[in-house]
Amino acid sequence: MKSIYLVRHGRTLFNHLNKVQGCSDSPLTETGERKADELGARFKSHGIPFDIAYTSDMGRARQTAKRLIAHSASPHVSLIETTDLREVSFGMFEGGPNDLMWREAAREVGIPELQADAPDELKIKALGAIKRLDTIHIAEDYEDVRKRIYRALDLFATSDASSLLAVSHGLYIDCLIYALSHETRHVTFIPNTSVTKLVYQNNRFDIEYIGQEDNL
Repeated sequence: MKSIYLVRHGRTLFNHLNKVQGCSDSPLTETGERKADELGARFKSHGIPFDIAYTSDMGRARQTAKRLIAHSASPHVSLIETTDLREVSFGMFEGGPNDLMWREAAREVGIPELQADAPDELKIKALGAIKRLDTIHIAEDYEDVRKRIYRALDLFATSDASSLLAVSHGLYIDCLIYALSHETRHVTFIPNTSVTKLVYQNNRFDIEYIGQEDNL
């Protein structure tokens, strides 16, 4: 059996400013740094070591992973970067106001209740609209993200490790849960520096818990 601890990166400047942050980036805030340190110490206090660690190649995820690992029971574990754990790309909307992007997506897809603070399940439905609106043609829809998700899951499944850390992003984790549940399980929101635990056994992944901030 393998345990995969999937962590959303710490709070960032763009999170604070309510800006679109997919494949664009911004640094962790002081709160984000502190919470990453505390999460590493919490893993240690729960007696959870890591055999290997993966991270999105985005700076905010890398910062979170390094700080978490430094305070964990496995400070010297190998950290491997992969683009397959990146957040969804929002194309021309990157770095702009969240409210504007989701308002335009809502109009395109016909979901008037969609806005920046709407449940993530609505946002997944609108990714295709954002891709259609994107004039620079780098935005991703759910199917694009799902392909990356299954490559990441294959990486976890074929690893020799039994306890894995993976630092990623909020909407990506929501898409992963949606994919693993055969598009039946919806998540409202994944908090910064929260943990979602997957278990892999008998050639299948199961979701043990989602978005935990305290109990591991």
